[in-house]
Amino acid sequence: MPVKAGERLDPEATRARILAAASEVFAQRGIHAVGINEVAEAAGASKLTIYRNFGSKDGLVEAVLTDRTTRVRAWHERAAGQADTGRDRILAVFDLVATWYAEAGFRGCAMMNAATEDRGRDGAPRQLAQDHLAFYRGLFGRLLAEAGARDPETTARQLVVVLEGATIISAVDRNPGLGAEARVIVEMLLDAA
Repeated sequence: MPVKAGERLDPEATRARILAAASEVFAQRGIHAVGINEVAEAAGASKLTIYRNFGSKDGLVEAVLTDRTTRVRAWHERAAGQADTGRDRILAVFDLVATWYAEAGFRGCAMMNAATEDRGRDGAPRQLAQDHLAFYRGLFGRLLAEAGARDPETTARQLVVVLEGATIISAVDRNPGLGAEARVIVEMLLDAA
C-alpha cells in the first residue's frame, strides 16, 4: 500500500504494516524461502524502508517473532485471567488454543515453526522459541501453584509438551479436533497433580 499524494507518513503505521505483511508471507512460505523483495511487495514498502526500520532480514524476522510472542502472551494471560481458579485458568488456555486450531489457515506456532526452520542455529528464532516455551512453563507453574499442585514445575513442563505437541499435530494433520483431545489429557494431568 504505497502512500498516496497528500497523505501524511506515519512511521508506526508503516512499521506495523511491514510486520503484518512479513508475518503473513513468512507463515505461508517459510522464513528462508522469502526474500526482502517479496516482503516489500506484500507490505507496499521499499526495501530501503524495511532496512531502515529493521536493519536486516534477520532483524525483520526477530521483530516479527517478538511482536507475535508479545501478542500471544497477552492473549493467554487474558484467557487465564478470565477464569476463577488455577485449574480453570489452565483449562481456559487450552480452550483458547482449541479455538485457534479451528481457525481457517491455522499453520501452527510461529515460534516453533521458525526455530525448526532455523535448523540448529543459535539465532533469534531459537532464542525466542526458548523464551516462548519458558513463558508457558512459567504461566502454567504459577497457575498450578495457585491450584495447590504438589509439583508445579514438573506438571508445567508436561502441560507445555501437551500444548506444543497438540499444536504441531493439529497443524500437520489439519485436525482442529486435537484441541478437545489435548484438553482431556490436561484434565488427567491436573487430576493427578
